[in-house]
Amino acid sequence: MLCLHRVGPKATPHRAGDPLGAGAAADAIRRAIGNAAASDVPVLILGETGVGKELVAHAIHSRSRRAAGPMVAVNMATLSESLAAADLFGSTKGAYTGAVSVRAGLFAEADGGTLFLDEVGDAPSVVQPMLLRVLETGEFRPVGANGSRRVDVRVIAATDRDLGASGFNQPLRRRLEGLVIEIPPLRDRREDIGILLRHFLHSEGCREADLARLPGDLIETLCRHDWPGNVRELGNIARRIALALSSDDPLALATLGRSLDPDPIAAPTAHETDIRTPSPDIASSREPARYRAPTSVSDAELLAALERSGWQVRAAANELGVSRPSMYALIDACHAIRKPQDIPRAELLTVIADHPGQPDAWAAVLHTPREALRRWVVSHGLAEEASGNES
Repeated sequence: MLCLHRVGPKATPHRAGDPLGAGAAADAIRRAIGNAAASDVPVLILGETGVGKELVAHAIHSRSRRAAGPMVAVNMATLSESLAAADLFGSTKGAYTGAVSVRAGLFAEADGGTLFLDEVGDAPSVVQPMLLRVLETGEFRPVGANGSRRVDVRVIAATDRDLGASGFNQPLRRRLEGLVIEIPPLRDRREDIGILLRHFLHSEGCREADLARLPGDLIETLCRHDWPGNVRELGNIARRIALALSSDDPLALATLGRSLDPDPIAAPTAHETDIRTPSPDIASSREPARYRAPTSVSDAELLAALERSGWQVRAAANELGVSRPSMYALIDACHAIRKPQDIPRAELLTVIADHPGQPDAWAAVLHTPREALRRWVVSHGLAEEASGNES
């Protein structure tokens, strides 16, 4: 057991497919899933990236009267302004350039079942009124069609952003909020860390005897870590732990613990603080941006926001007004932003040696997100290697 937590005497029974957890928060989520499954109203699932919003959506569908019908999922952040309507509602042959055949659309695919609109806060503005209409009437008109089509679809949506912010269609928000389920971040329900870790390690083929070999300091680090990536991050760490256990490498386990520390390499130096923290005048003139479509963010804007934020993804995403998943998609698509694994080792070692203990400086010089770079440096022992080379 990693964390202790008092559990109420009438905890909701866990069913297959439900989120794992023994605490009050997990119990509340399971009760909310049961309530949502008993009705057909739209559901809005709120929570940070990686908390398990899609898992909750699937659990609602599987326990509802629509369980035998299709469960169709779409990431709204990936839809383009020009083709979003056709993706969602279908199109006729010749409705637009390249439409060489009839296209059904996601609402038609989900007829009789559930449509999961992930990252709904990033839905292109052009389709938001169309979504409102189909939620209100059950009807939509395919692109290029002369008449409307009726479908029987239950909509579940999820987002990590505040839909009350300016820019999102507010009547649509109110329609989506038939039922609202809020999933707290993992740092607010640490009592579930042990249960989730055990589940992930068993999924990776680890046995109980393997789990008993986990070092105490690693367990302490897991309990104290804030898990910005939430359950998804814990699952990724569990895979790395399983690999380290299978290789019987104690050093690999120790490295994992260090990679989870808030800043395992060094406390911020005066130089690092100067790089990371903008002056009060600059900070006050740069308020977080309102919601905007990720497709409207240019490479130049993306790079400028990352540079101003010290190459920290969360801060840059807040400034641009896009969600973190959308931010990562923008980063992947930008050729000017480098991935740590693609940077030559010699170049990494040179930069680390020139700026010892300064992850912000490394990121700024190498043009790569700070946290991904820091983890790469720690996991590959590059800071120690650079220090050894210098001596």
